Amino acid sequence: MTHDATSSAWMRADDLPTSYVSYDLETTGLGADAHIIEIGAVRVFDGHEDERFSTFVALPRGARIGAGAAAVNHITSNMLEGAPPMDEALLAFSDFVGDLPLVGQNVIAFDNRFVDREAARMGVSSPTVNGAYDTMILYGELVGRPRSLAAICEHYGVENEEAHRAWSDARATSDCYLALVRDARSRVDDPALGTEGHELDGRLVCLTGNSRDFPREECAAIAARHGAMLHARVTRKVSLVIGLSDHETSDLRMARRYGIELVDGEGFLAMVGLTGEDLRRPNVLPRHVL
Repeated sequence: MTHDATSSAWMRADDLPTSYVSYDLETTGLGADAHIIEIGAVRVFDGHEDERFSTFVALPRGARIGAGAAAVNHITSNMLEGAPPMDEALLAFSDFVGDLPLVGQNVIAFDNRFVDREAARMGVSSPTVNGAYDTMILYGELVGRPRSLAAICEHYGVENEEAHRAWSDARATSDCYLALVRDARSRVDDPALGTEGHELDGRLVCLTGNSRDFPREECAAIAARHGAMLHARVTRKVSLVIGLSDHETSDLRMARRYGIELVDGEGFLAMVGLTGEDLRRPNVLPRHVL
């Protein structure tokens, strides 16, 4: 039975591993009778990418790729010619995972079930027994909705080179997971950041850009702690836009067009009684736990 490592409502941020395998599957469809046609993964040690894994998987005799799946992942039956069969691909993936936990987007409800089914059919142990950390669940607990991979990538400024292909989604998910870990750890009772405040109560706030001096996830955590309601993009309802880099973004241009209040990173921190130096601190035990 797959262990859901995100099931505890009180998991501490410091308990989230930074050594893991992030993975993604592409399948012939969404139903229980669908087949795996691609496995992509990245192995990470202490927050640093180590090695990649990517393979197509041959279809069983008589199986077909559903039109809906093909429209999303653009995988054709011709691309699967010469690919290893499921048994060989799963054993290779299991060897790649070793004893590391898994990370993935919607893996608890979807990907892990396919892996468990195939492992059970083969009579071998599933790599999901190592535990699985689901970015969709973690993001929902920490930030909210929407919780799609595209939305999480947008929130944390992560690029997905080729969305809906297993290798690219696995790498983007890994980057999002590490951003989630940093975000969770930044939500702390740190004397340098002060206590929770109400300076931004009732304000719909959009953060745009990202920089070393003003990390987006940390600034988002601070804004939320001081009462802001965070919005992923600029709309007419947004009342404050915070620019965190020197680059002109489409959100900044839109904010000027709508006449929305704009501040830079220093200006934002000043609004809540902080300075840039307050962001340059070691991680301490988190107040908020997942």
